[in-house]
Amino acid sequence: MAKPRQPIKLETHTISDPALGYTRTIHLLRGPTDQPQRLCLFLDGELYLQKMDVLPTLKSILDKGTLPPVTFAFIDHENMKARGEDYTCNEQFGRFITEKVLPWFQSEIPGLQPGQHLIGGLSLSGLASAWLALQYPEHFPRCLSQSGSFWWNDQHFTKIATQHHPLKTRFWLSVGDEETEIDDPPEVSQIEGVKNAHRALKTLGATMHYHEYHGGHDLKYWRAELDQALHWLLADKNK
Repeated sequence: MAKPRQPIKLETHTISDPALGYTRTIHLLRGPTDQPQRLCLFLDGELYLQKMDVLPTLKSILDKGTLPPVTFAFIDHENMKARGEDYTCNEQFGRFITEKVLPWFQSEIPGLQPGQHLIGGLSLSGLASAWLALQYPEHFPRCLSQSGSFWWNDQHFTKIATQHHPLKTRFWLSVGDEETEIDDPPEVSQIEGVKNAHRALKTLGATMHYHEYHGGHDLKYWRAELDQALHWLLADKNK
């Protein structure tokens, strides 16, 4: 008989890099310590943990035992000013994640597999997660972007993607069919921005899953797709 899983225990840590001027809170849900495992790092930790209340969903996923061993981590944006700066294709933030945060995880988590990480985010951090996966495919070969704000800065992400080297990265891009409003013409809508980013990444050879759900820009839709998205991104054998 299989042993019952222990209750979820979420750790909280602080990571600082004075040289880059960063201090961020990290929340950690460790995987099994006796097995090799992957890292699933969510940006916008406050939104996933507090607004989306993602822990019961993750517990349900883990209880099924259908994913490879994985450690889930959440990095807070701390305040809205930092969120607006860090999650808009920010090279300094990218350095902080790859030069400080990932090495900390590697030293902290026994058995963590380098170069097998998943980066995830929603809305503005969905843009950031895709940008990090584009810029650092050696670290993030898997990306979850939920209603990513690819409209930002006249579709800056899509433009740089078309100039990028070929990718083997696996991307899950989702958006609601009601996300059609345009706040500041001639910017494209959320849905058109995601579609354009999907086409650009597919042209690079990335493995793509485009999920267009019925609804708008809302946490309940992102929570609902999380089980399917994580299985598609993390499972050893994907169709």
